[in-house]
Amino acid sequence: MRHGEMFRESQERLRSYIEDHNLAAGDALPPEAKLAEDLGISRLSLREATRSLQTLGVIEARPGRGLFVSDFSFQPILDQLPYGLAVGGAALTEVLGVRQALEEGLIEPASKRLGPDDFDELDALVDEMARREATGEPVASIDREFHRRLYEPLGNKLVSSMIDLFWELLHRLSDSVPEIPAHRHPAEVHRKIVNALREGHGLTAAMRAHFVHIHERLEAIESTDDAHGRKPGSSPA
Repeated sequence: MRHGEMFRESQERLRSYIEDHNLAAGDALPPEAKLAEDLGISRLSLREATRSLQTLGVIEARPGRGLFVSDFSFQPILDQLPYGLAVGGAALTEVLGVRQALEEGLIEPASKRLGPDDFDELDALVDEMARREATGEPVASIDREFHRRLYEPLGNKLVSSMIDLFWELLHRLSDSVPEIPAHRHPAEVHRKIVNALREGHGLTAAMRAHFVHIHERLEAIESTDDAHGRKPGSSPA
């Protein structure tokens, strides 16, 4: 068996071992020698497989303690994204479309699980966003926490991971698109979302308005590209 085939086979055997033994996040794997014997592969092949699965976020190595099954996370996917995806309006348009559809589709179900305490926490986040906005401080971390908190009551870890993934993707990609300072009022659009949640109507419209600013930035860069004869999403010369 060629090296590449053995490498893939070792990965599959290790994945199957985790599944067959019903190992969950946080569970320990056997010591290296025992695990290699159980999988029927060499310790060298096992090390290569474990390194690659660590990169993918399937397992994690804890110094002095051994290998453990990782909790599910999209972070390894983000870490492995090619640089080319992180520039240009075309990629941003695609990511924006997915994130907007995701959040608009989930806002109604989330609203049914939110109560007064949740509204108070969301209000507090918006207040902090407004304070930072007024002083010129970055608001990204508060924006991220707002969206996490908004969908947290759904109790769906996959949804929470998806929200986080597309927030991070959009944040990274939008850094490559020119800002329109006069049009940016992050606290205001988030306040409207909380108000709509309290009132029980206009939720989808409030969430859609949240993304207007990014759409405006995309239109601005596409207009600039057209004026210079570049394809939308290409980097300025």
